[in-house]
Amino acid sequence: MGDMPRLTTLTTKPEYPLSGVSAAAAIAFILLAKKNLRPRTILGDLRLRAHLPRYNRKAKKVAVPFGYLGKEQAVLPIAGLAAANLFSDNRSEGALAIMAATLGSIGASHLFDRVLQQGTPPPGRRAPADPHFPSGHALHSTALLGIAAWVLAREGLAEKKAVGISAGVLALALGFDRLVQDRHWTTDVVAGWLAAIAIAGVAAASYEVGRPQRVKRRVSAARRSGNQ
Repeated sequence: MGDMPRLTTLTTKPEYPLSGVSAAAAIAFILLAKKNLRPRTILGDLRLRAHLPRYNRKAKKVAVPFGYLGKEQAVLPIAGLAAANLFSDNRSEGALAIMAATLGSIGASHLFDRVLQQGTPPPGRRAPADPHFPSGHALHSTALLGIAAWVLAREGLAEKKAVGISAGVLALALGFDRLVQDRHWTTDVVAGWLAAIAIAGVAAASYEVGRPQRVKRRVSAARRSGNQ
């Protein structure tokens, strides 16, 4: 029994609440997208921007490379590395879930850039002609962090509470960084978080659908190995 894999279990089917959370986040995103260009929303963003702190020179030197973690050029290789490690450990379903959520977030970001109406970006945005709603940084990073935390916890590779809190804090920090650097409005970042939760929720629910049989196979294999 000492070689038996550590796999966390739940008494209920988590794919149902995961699907519910995903649907709720998607609905909230749609509602926010519809209100994005309304005067009340724009005024709210302006008021929130006025109360945000700004980086000093020393902090900005750290913040700039930190912000790169939200770019698709960063999240894609990170996701690929995590997926490769899971594949090598015979955890292909977890690897597929991580890649699905990451690629889904990148694809959704490009789709949103094309189909969603865009308002005037914050003054600090370096490329004012580029789409800014929703925040791609918040979308990419939160989707990857969310699904990675779920898979690592469920596979028994990380302590559930610790990895969940770490992923949540990092996702919030990356989104807040976009606001402090004046690259996005608050609604942009919140919309990115919502879209990421919807995408990661679908990936996690899909991962959970086949999990009971997968756990049985791995436990059986461990028992046979222990009896040899």
